[in-house]
This record gives sequence, C-alpha cells and structure tokens, in this order.
Amino acid sequence: MRTTYAVSFTTEPCSQQQRITVIDIVSDWLLDNFPSDKRPAGTFVRTREGTDDPVFRLSIDESPPGGSHTRSFTVTIVYINGSLTFDLRSVLIPTSNRIAPSRSTDLPQALIVQLVARVLQEVTVYDANHQLVVRSSIATTSLQGNTFGAFVDAPSRRLPVLVEVTDYERTSAPLFRDGAGPLSGLAHIVILNTPEALRGFNELTGDTILGPGSIRVYWAGRADPFTLLLRETTSSSFKAERDRLVRVVIETGALALASPRVPPPPRDDFEDFEEFEEDLDHDTTADALTSIPSELFAAQNATIDEYERNIVDLQAQIADADRMIGEQRTKLERKSGQVDQLILRNVDLETSAGTTAGIKAVASMKEALRLAQENFTFLTFHENALESGEQLEGPEPFAVLQDLRRLNEVARAWMSKEISGTSFQLACRSVGLDYAAHVSDNSRQKYEQDYAITWQERRVLAEAHIRRGKKAHLFRIHIYLDDNTQQVVVAYIGRHLRGKHSSS
Repeated sequence: MRTTYAVSFTTEPCSQQQRITVIDIVSDWLLDNFPSDKRPAGTFVRTREGTDDPVFRLSIDESPPGGSHTRSFTVTIVYINGSLTFDLRSVLIPTSNRIAPSRSTDLPQALIVQLVARVLQEVTVYDANHQLVVRSSIATTSLQGNTFGAFVDAPSRRLPVLVEVTDYERTSAPLFRDGAGPLSGLAHIVILNTPEALRGFNELTGDTILGPGSIRVYWAGRADPFTLLLRETTSSSFKAERDRLVRVVIETGALALASPRVPPPPRDDFEDFEEFEEDLDHDTTADALTSIPSELFAAQNATIDEYERNIVDLQAQIADADRMIGEQRTKLERKSGQVDQLILRNVDLETSAGTTAGIKAVASMKEALRLAQENFTFLTFHENALESGEQLEGPEPFAVLQDLRRLNEVARAWMSKEISGTSFQLACRSVGLDYAAHVSDNSRQKYEQDYAITWQERRVLAEAHIRRGKKAHLFRIHIYLDDNTQQVVVAYIGRHLRGKHSSS
C-alpha cells in the first residue's frame, strides 16, 4: 500500500456551520463526480457520518480495467473543540502478484484538486501567520520581497514555499501565474515579478542562487531547497519541467504528512468500561484512576486503526473483483451480440434462399421474441403477443423469427408508403408469407373476443394473420394494421385460435 497524494490542513477557530458547509461541499462533489447510478464496475463508496460523530469520512475505491492496483481516495473531516482538520489522501493498493511498473500517474486528478481548492475558498487556513490560498501571491516591490523572505525563514512554517522569479529580462510568463493548481493545499506559491522584489527577498534570505527565470522550493525545516533553472532549458520543455517539480512536491507531501488522529465512532455501550469499573471498585488508588483510561483509549485506537486498514484492503479486493466481473460481463455481452448478428444473418440467408429453418440456434421462443423486438424495428409488439408467444410450444422458434423477419420488411414498405393496405397481401406473398386479411365470418361471430386487443385506448380486432406449419408445428401470427399511425402491430403469436374448422 503506497500513499501517492496527501493534503492536510487545520483551521481554527472554526464554527459548526463552517463544518457543515465543508461536509456539504464534499457531498456535492461526490454527487457530481460519482453519482450512485453511474458508478462503473469496480467503484465502491462508503461514508462515516453521524449527528454525534465529530468525524466525517468519505472513502472511494476504484479498480480501473486492466489495472494492477486499486486506488483508494479518503476524505476525512475532524471537528473537535472548534478546530477543523481537512485531510485528503490517495493510496495505491496492489492487486496483482506480478512485478511490473504501475501505469497510474502520480499527479492528482483534476477533480481532486477542485475539491481541495473549493474547501480552501470556504475556510481560512494560516501557516506561520500567512494565509494558505490557491492563487499565486505576486511581489513587485522590495518591501513585498522582504515580507516573503521573512515568511520563508519562519521557524513555525509547515508547508513548502514555491518561489518563482519571472524572467523579466526576457519578458517570459511565469509557469505558476495561474496559481497552485495540483499543489493546492500543499504549498504557498510566490512570484517575484520585478528586480526590486528579488532584491528585497534575497536581502532577508541571503539566497544567491535565485535569479530571473528560476524556481526554488523552500521546504519546511532545514532541508535543502529544490531548484529549477528555466534558463538552462528550452521553452518546449517548460511544461515537462513544471510537472517534474509538481511531482517532487506531491511525492514529498505524500511521504511526510501523517494521517490525522481520528477518535472512534460514538458508541452507546462500552463493555470494556464496565470491566474497568469493576476493577476500580477493588483498586481506587490515584494511579489506577489515571493510567487505566489512557491505556484503554490507546488500545482502542490501535484496534480501530488496524480494523480500518483491514477494511481498506478488503474494499480494494472487492473493487478489483467487481471490476473483473464487469470486464467478463462486457465480454459476454459482446459475444452475445455477435451471436445475435450471426443468427440474424442466417435468418436473412435462409429467407433469401426461400428455405425453412434448418438450425436450432434460437433456444426458446423467449429468445426469438427478444431478437425480434431488438432488431425488427418496423414491427410493434403488443404485450399480448409477447405473452402468448412465450407460451408457444412445438414450432421451431427459428421459424417464427424467420416469419417475423419477413413481416418486418413488409412493414417497412408499408410505413414508408411504398405499398398500400390493399397491396399488403401481395407484398407478404412476395416475400414468402402465407397471409390472410380476415378470419371467417363464423370465427368472427362466435369468437370475436379471441381476436380483440386494446390498442391506443381502443378495442380493435386483429384478424389479419400469417399462417405457418401443420399439426404440432402449426402456428399463427395475428397482426393489426393501424391506418392512422402506419404501424404494424403484432397482436398474437401462438396456436390456431378457435374456429379451426372454418376457413380462416
């Protein structure tokens, strides 16, 4: 498990309303970037939140397709005694047993940077009496240069200061003119824009290396600064050098910033306290009263930390497994689509050849109806047709699909007004369909309800039908031709309806 990005800052005093506002910012960010109904396979989200809980924690685990790591983002907001700590970190958790370079980038995603910047706009954070902001601080006078020089030397400073001197001799634009960017919350950005500002800065720091077209990162403490001399590089490599500098600061922060101490969730019942209370009844010395609770809390915190590490590992494994399931499901759906195309191609070939179905590629009527609904777009399937079709047994489903394919071609011609209602029968027969426009008078008089459907809030009769097969392989497809909407409505698929003895 490797921390690749970490930003942590504390603001005090902070009101309860500001705490709620920061939590709302994080919640809105989650909704915008990880909506529950659009999370891809391998993405898990969990939160810790409660009215009496001083801790709000959001964890997001992502296992990208083909990746060897699971990335876990954790946002923690701790509010205790009017002090608010905001902590965001990204951790890579290996999920492979192979040794190979990770393909993940060390630069934070733009959505992470946006969240940090949004929080810093809401709360005021000071570092050695200097406000931490997202924008760059510009110095143009000697006094301003003195001020930032004193800030660099402040012993209480905890964040690095990135100082860029504009190459004013060549009138080139500074690299960090647009602000901290991916270093938001991680560093103070200062731009010395004039020779006067540079002289004032060097007077306080005694720096002799810093000059026009250079950048120095002054770490907190006594560490040697990191220096980048832009004049020694070509303008085409400025972006690459900037990214390298940003990567150095981010990697340093990820290794240096400790996770905030988080109290355990509120509990209604502590069994351990009851045990200690029994012990205290027998030992009421001052040492017992002071040492036992601290030992208890230390043990509880260590146990909770261990549990949370285990949860992160387990969630990473779950996310990776979910990602693999999603990949396999996608492959199956792709193969299923290829099979569908092969079946429909075979339908077309046999239809063109005028042969009957000779394969059993369609396993059931349910499958045949699914293929028909998805691909025969000029037919409208009434719910009655789907219900009766799924119950049909005996006829080969492929034969039903073949007839529906032919009927779809006729429906296309009718909807485009290439044919009229009077020539519908001729068009059906031209593609090999045995079509009858009406049922017999006997069937209509005795069994009218068998042919009736509700269509567009009207009761209509679906008398027109396609005839196919004999005996056990006999079936009928009844349709209704809506002259108003030019739709061919498939109303019934199944056995011969009542009135078989008549000339239907």
